[in-house]
Amino acid sequence: MDRKPLILIIDDEESLRDGCRQTLEKSGYAVLTAGEGVEGIKIAREHKPEVVYIDLKMPGISGMEIIEILSRDIPDIVLVMITGYATIISAVEAMQKGSYDYLPKPFSPDQLRALTRRALEHRILKMETKRLREEKERMEKNFITFVSHEMRSPLVVIQQYIESLKVIAGDRFDKEATDIIERCGKRIESLAEMIEHWLDISRIEEGTFAQKKYPLNLCNLIARSAEEMSPLCKERGITMGIQAPESVPTIVGDEESLTRVFTNIIGNAIKYTPEGGKIMISVENDEYYVTVSIADTGSGVPADKLPFIFEPFFRVRGKNERHRGSGLGLTFCKKIMDSHGGEIGATSREGEGTTFVLKFPAQLSLIRKTSQSLSQS
Repeated sequence: MDRKPLILIIDDEESLRDGCRQTLEKSGYAVLTAGEGVEGIKIAREHKPEVVYIDLKMPGISGMEIIEILSRDIPDIVLVMITGYATIISAVEAMQKGSYDYLPKPFSPDQLRALTRRALEHRILKMETKRLREEKERMEKNFITFVSHEMRSPLVVIQQYIESLKVIAGDRFDKEATDIIERCGKRIESLAEMIEHWLDISRIEEGTFAQKKYPLNLCNLIARSAEEMSPLCKERGITMGIQAPESVPTIVGDEESLTRVFTNIIGNAIKYTPEGGKIMISVENDEYYVTVSIADTGSGVPADKLPFIFEPFFRVRGKNERHRGSGLGLTFCKKIMDSHGGEIGATSREGEGTTFVLKFPAQLSLIRKTSQSLSQS
């Protein structure tokens, strides 16, 4: 026999609690009640109701505090605020803290029943979304395991065979056959790069990538990344410049992974910028953040494509693109910035260029925040 949906009413008015209980029990629900906040939180934690109605104004702990606690501790519960002081401000605040909806006093039995039905339907959708998200994560992990064990090793062997074939063939093959071998080699290389990117992203999400973070001079790191990419700029006839103040606060980060972030973004700028174009890297800072902007005069990104550029396998195909990428480079950059407590975003105008903006917490602000939290504890 299926369990009846359990509804919890937390309100200091006994008559309101009894009225709600009678209405909901007649509609086929199981009901628990509590006259004050601490008791209500205890009941919710013990019985895990589907829906909780919480009065905004109660002695002791307030309804807002209860909403905040329960939404954090038991996220599967659907919370509804009951208030005789319904305002847009209080409703918005309650929803920001985790409430699904609000019920203004006085309310009729029909209003209570209708909102309860909606709340339960919302919970079903919420649980289904959670299940699908967990299933997606499980499938991704299984896919990554498959990639690492079943595809990586054969690809390495194929790459070795391709290289051996090029050496053995020497000058015996005509240009057409040599070109085919060369194209095969590049496609295998691209596939191997995509697999390595995907594995790196999975390690970032598991917290096993870029774990060693030290104080870094961001300007030095940018200069090394730009120097690494300068031969490709010269080959394409693109000029690249750096503007940075003499002194910039240090950041805390993993040097290797951040170098890959900058070379990836600069590489993208080179890929989509035509001959004679420019790339400008600028650094600025305030007391709390160091901000790096990487702007190019390339083909730009269409407005309808810009929101998706950090999604896995998403690629903007441009007429100036000469090399096919994995579609995971910017996803990697986003994950690395997230793991450093930073932010990355982009603005673009099609035909005029793209600017990537990377924002890093300055080490000074991290130290100050840590010391403030210690002094308050």
